[in-house]
Order: sequence, then C-alpha cells, then structure tokens
Amino acid sequence: MKNILCIIVCLLAINVHSQNIEIGVSGALGMSSLNFKSLNDDKPSFGIGNNYGLDVAFLLSKQLSFRTGVNFATYKSSVNIDRHNTRFELIPLPPGLQEYGEKFHIIADYSNYEELYEAFFIRIPIMIQYQTGSPFYLAAGVMVGLPLNSFSQINADQLVTKGYSDYTMQEYENMPVHGFSTYPNIKTGSELDLGISISAALEAGFKWKIKNGMSLYTGIFADYGLNNIRKGDSMKESVILNEEESTFTHNSILHSQSDGKALTDKVQPVMFGVRLRVSK
Repeated sequence: MKNILCIIVCLLAINVHSQNIEIGVSGALGMSSLNFKSLNDDKPSFGIGNNYGLDVAFLLSKQLSFRTGVNFATYKSSVNIDRHNTRFELIPLPPGLQEYGEKFHIIADYSNYEELYEAFFIRIPIMIQYQTGSPFYLAAGVMVGLPLNSFSQINADQLVTKGYSDYTMQEYENMPVHGFSTYPNIKTGSELDLGISISAALEAGFKWKIKNGMSLYTGIFADYGLNNIRKGDSMKESVILNEEESTFTHNSILHSQSDGKALTDKVQPVMFGVRLRVSK
C-alpha cells in the first residue's frame, strides 16, 4: 500500500504541469455490504455506503487513460437472526464447575439478534478508462483498500445461557454466579479485525464538457471484493463471562465459532451506486 501511494505521488510530481493529466474530485453514494454467509445461511442486508476523494487520470491517447487517486469509503450493512444459538467448550474450567466434570460447554441462545456493521477504508483505484467518440466512457480495474476502523453493534432482546457437562450429560441453568441465566436487552459493541481488500471495479457513464476546460463525469459503479478481508480470529467464543464482574463480553459472529466451526465464511466488501466526478 505504501509503495502504491509513493508511485502516485511521484507521477503527480512529474506530470503536474502536463497537458496529459486530469485532476479532479469525486463523490459516490449507493448500497454497500460486508458480504458473508453464516452456518445457517444467514446473509447480511445492504446499507448505505459512500466514497469520496481525489481522482487523477493520465491520458494515454485520445480514447485511453490510466486512472488512480485516493478515496475514503464507508461500508454499512446488517444481519438479523430470529434465534442465534452457539455452543462452545469452556476452557479453562472455572473452579466452581470442576465438580461437574472435566469437560463443560456453554450454550448461548439469543432472541431477535441483530448486528450492524460499519467499516472505513482508504482506497487506491487502479483502472483503465476508455472514452468513445461520444460522451460515453467505460472504466475497469481494481480497487485496493486499507482498513482504518471497523466495528459491529450487537443488539438482542435477550440472551439465555446454560451449561452442559459431558460427564453428567445434564444441562445447568439458573446459576447466575457461573453465568447461566437470562439477560435481557443486550446492547454492546465489538471491534472487527479486517485486513487489506482487493476489489474488482467497474464504472460506466457519460463525460460532459463544462466551462473553463472542466469536465463533469456522471456514472454508475460497482466494486466487488475478491479476497477475504477478515484478518483476525474467526474461532472466538460468542460470549465470554467476566466472572469477577458477572458480565459478558460479546463477539461479532464474524469472529465467533460454534462447536469448533466458524460461524461465517469469508468476508468480502461490496458497493454499487452512482458517482459524480469533476476534473480539469
């Protein structure tokens, strides 16, 4: 990513006074998602996404140009699950549960579970644009994204936790001291650990000549993630009991497991919508 930024800066320095370069600003609005599929085939819903930044086009001929720049992108999406159930082994086993056997599981059952996702990226477009004899243009390439910050908001009507001993083959409930109880109105946040994204990028639209040698581009675009951007652990427990405070830490389903299986497959950013660009 640093190498790409250095290349862009060098090209700008060399060509800033050239007639074969267009520099402009752009803004885009559309639908976005951190796309994934869960073990139970739950899929996220699209949210409002946007991106804006600096665009640079190096004119290779009357019809072809190389486009790059830097933009700031926001992805939003959500997932709703009526009943979200997870099960995982409790390691290490707390002293108060050792009498029930050496192997103990936690069963966590959420009602009306919802996660809201928001992720921020700095992105570098690397695209080739073709301009026909008419105002129509078509651009294609890749978008390289560097994650800035990302998090999920977890909401649920209630969480019911139980224990299960492989030794006694019994479930244990209504034991709040061990975290086995009913907890209403779950509202908490969880950070996401995401990595660099590589997305296929496509854009098409029209170029309009306006005053003072400036051009207005109006188009539609679509970016689709090609790689798994989940960087962190995908095998965490969905809930972790803080015994000293009798509270829970809740982890996003993007980083959680149930019975030793990751709750979600690969995570891919997706965005599509309309884009405006003014260049000179």
